[in-house]
Amino acid sequence: MLSSGEVLDATLDLAAGHDSPETSPPQSLHDAERLHVERVLASTGWVVEGPKGAAKILEMNPSTLRSLMKRLGIRRPA
Repeated sequence: MLSSGEVLDATLDLAAGHDSPETSPPQSLHDAERLHVERVLASTGWVVEGPKGAAKILEMNPSTLRSLMKRLGIRRPA
């Protein structure tokens, strides 16, 4: 880590590194959970189960993921 002065600015940017054009981080745990699940589903092409499915990545049972999706109101885009 390098700094050009005597003080190192280590500001944490919570929105950095996301593919989404969002400008602010989620405001609630519900929003954060929904955003995370949606991003994982998008990264798998909305594949829920199987060796490369979202449930495997999220380390949960596929039926649990489906229940979570229902509770969070997550539906595959048309």
